[in-house]
Amino acid sequence: MMSTKHYPMKSDIREKKDNYLLEIDLPGCRKEDIKAYIDKGYLHIAASMNQEREKGHGKFLKRECCYGRYERTFFVGSEVSQEDLEATYKHGVLRVKIPKTPQTKHNQTIAIEG
Repeated sequence: MMSTKHYPMKSDIREKKDNYLLEIDLPGCRKEDIKAYIDKGYLHIAASMNQEREKGHGKFLKRECCYGRYERTFFVGSEVSQEDLEATYKHGVLRVKIPKTPQTKHNQTIAIEG
């Protein structure tokens, strides 16, 4: 049996020539309710989706829309700063451009003298 649970903040990450493009679906979220910051090499995205309850509109028979506070983190590396990122929010999709940085070399051989 498949789960019908809905997970908010679904994302896609694309590699482009000069950057990575992170796209996060945030339907029904206002731009003012989205926060993004970098801390210790991680990009943190937090969003609040408010549930509006108005009296006299009937009870829910089925509820699939999400509400509440959600957060995702993505590793971007310590070379990326907040000033390097470009973010836009349009039609319920947050787009963040993350620049490519020079890769640090791994598995370098250490010269041993003696």
